[in-house]
Amino acid sequence: MPVIRLAVLLLLCAAPAIAQDRLSPEQFLDIVANRTAAFATFPDRQPVGTEQFLSRDRTVWARANGTCAYGAVTVDEGQICFDYDDDAPGVRHCWVPFLRDARLFVASVDDLGEVQEVVDISDDPVACTQVPIS
Repeated sequence: MPVIRLAVLLLLCAAPAIAQDRLSPEQFLDIVANRTAAFATFPDRQPVGTEQFLSRDRTVWARANGTCAYGAVTVDEGQICFDYDDDAPGVRHCWVPFLRDARLFVASVDDLGEVQEVVDISDDPVACTQVPIS
């Protein structure tokens, strides 16, 4: 895990010509709490899914394919982490939020530095092809 965290840190420090600021998980939650955020891959902006932040600690994650799951949100060591009801026990998805040129991003600490951009924030609920499992 330390190698992955180092990779995320290097990613956040790279490209000094581009203005970027790391956000705390609390700052990220201030932006998205009680709202819905649409995520896309970076840099190619392929839709990943939409997350409705029901509160600061509960979400509904709607994947690009329309399947949904409830998520529990926790803050751990400067990361925002998600545990989804339909994942195997113990699986967590942790991210480091940051701003780059006034755009909101998250960098995964789990998936070798995958970066996603928040391409939209709205008050619309997520659309699911089935009801989340719990």
